[in-house]
Amino acid sequence: MYNKIILGTAQFGMKYGIANNSGKIQYPEISRILNFLHKKKIKLLDTAFAYGVSEKEIGNFYKKKKKKFKIITKLSFKNNMDIIDQYESSLESLGYAPSIILAHNYKDYLNLNFHKQIKILKKKYFIKKVGVSLYNIDELEKILAYKKPNFVQIPINIFDQRFLDEKVLKKLESRSIKIIARSVFLQGLLFKKPNFIFKNFKNVENNFLKSLEIAKKEKMNLGQLSLNWVYHLKKINNIVFGVDNLKHLKENFKIKKKKITKKSIDEIKKINLNNNKIIKPYLWKIKQ
Repeated sequence: MYNKIILGTAQFGMKYGIANNSGKIQYPEISRILNFLHKKKIKLLDTAFAYGVSEKEIGNFYKKKKKKFKIITKLSFKNNMDIIDQYESSLESLGYAPSIILAHNYKDYLNLNFHKQIKILKKKYFIKKVGVSLYNIDELEKILAYKKPNFVQIPINIFDQRFLDEKVLKKLESRSIKIIARSVFLQGLLFKKPNFIFKNFKNVENNFLKSLEIAKKEKMNLGQLSLNWVYHLKKINNIVFGVDNLKHLKENFKIKKKKITKKSIDEIKKINLNNNKIIKPYLWKIKQ
């Protein structure tokens, strides 16, 4: 039932997300979250060498509970270490080897040295798949022209539907490339109040208010609406999202079970924003 879900674990290692008021999740709560996932037979965790102590916290859980997850870890030359050294550092922190490697950006994936080191790691460890995290459509064209990944991780939410273009989806499907949706909450922005949005982003008021109307009609908040909608997209193989605590995780489980109306789905499709200053977090200039 939950096989599409991957838990993002950035909050395990650091304060992450614009709506995060509680900071890094402490280990007792991490343990409760991971126990819950294990009972639900959710097998995949998304982490990264750069996510603070995230991998160490997952490793602590494994050492104490002897319960293992399949690990997707992101690696990048921006971390000022070789890919091999980063991977083996992750292995040491986790207590077992990650089975999926993700290039943290397309430039890493296009680096010949990245693939040379991945080839060495594949011979030594049980690595099943290699993918890449993308931010823009043009990056997809570049990586497809270079080397086919097993999967791509891409941003998808009610404001950002760029990668849902039929041509893009057909291109990925024809090459048997799996799709992992991320940023379903737009790094927590979808949980912020309208005044905060209008203060920080221009030319989004109409679309934002329309989104709130749809969410209200479906008896959800905006973040929940986005999660539900992305989860039920047929072309999406997996969806990764983070939580602040176990209560938040359980709420998301309940929300994703709900069926939003076809009318709401059609209305969401019309909301698609082309405003880079809101859909690309690295361009944000936030005023608190």
